[in-house]
Amino acid sequence: MRGPAVTTFAETAALYAILNEDTEEAERIVSEMLPNERAEFAGQLDQLRRMLTDRFGNDRGGSYIDDVLSGLYTGPRP
Repeated sequence: MRGPAVTTFAETAALYAILNEDTEEAERIVSEMLPNERAEFAGQLDQLRRMLTDRFGNDRGGSYIDDVLSGLYTGPRP
């Protein structure tokens, strides 16, 4: 029997543990990843961080509509 979808990928499980303030579980999951898997996950987190912050690292805070109106969002329409 398959587990819940959140455990399908180690990266998702680690983020889920962080969301649930279970740092110990997140650390366990990350420590079980191979070095190249950890590096790829770090790159994915960097990409996500860039989506959440402006070019100075400040929280962008706004919404999709705010970003479109201000010209910050240049990607495809969701």
